[in-house]
Amino acid sequence: MKTIVFGGSFDPLHNGHIAVADAVQANLTVDEFLWTPSWHAVHKLDIQPASADFRVRCLEEVLLSRPQNERLCSLEVDSQRPCFSVDTLEQLARQDSSRELSFLVGGDSLSHLNTWHDLPRLFATCNFLLVPRPQWGVLQLNSYIEALPDALRKIFRAQFVDMSVVDISSSDIRQRLAAGADVLDMPDIVRGLIAAEKVYS
Repeated sequence: MKTIVFGGSFDPLHNGHIAVADAVQANLTVDEFLWTPSWHAVHKLDIQPASADFRVRCLEEVLLSRPQNERLCSLEVDSQRPCFSVDTLEQLARQDSSRELSFLVGGDSLSHLNTWHDLPRLFATCNFLLVPRPQWGVLQLNSYIEALPDALRKIFRAQFVDMSVVDISSSDIRQRLAAGADVLDMPDIVRGLIAAEKVYS
């Protein structure tokens, strides 16, 4: 079973996230697509996100109009603690041994991937699906692979999603919302929830 795991803070969920999901659905075989929001990202402990409850509600509302093979995976938010990606992925593999896991992350993750927890376990557990980001594409991936130690290079599997670069960032959206701007780079339902509950203002 081809399982795509789309992890992230989704703080907030924006049109770039939707474009990524659409590109994966259009170009790859997908049996299940798991939106997997973090409770609090391990590498962003200095940033206080919107509450997990709010971010999950935004996802749930958006998923109502998404393809049926897309669903919420609440493993990390239910834990109520920062989680290492490898632990989440291994838990998903234990739940269903037929899953072939692909971990969907921004291509710019290559800049700090070597700092992630337990790379041998992580690389053995999943294939990486990389989203093109400004300055991060196939050339940077090849350079990353060449720099890996032999043992890790043998088990690292990665490819870029076939899509145009979408230059939308959650941090930029949060800054614009805090300044009182009307931000259009989000699904209407998410914009409505943010406005109603005055999140990020």
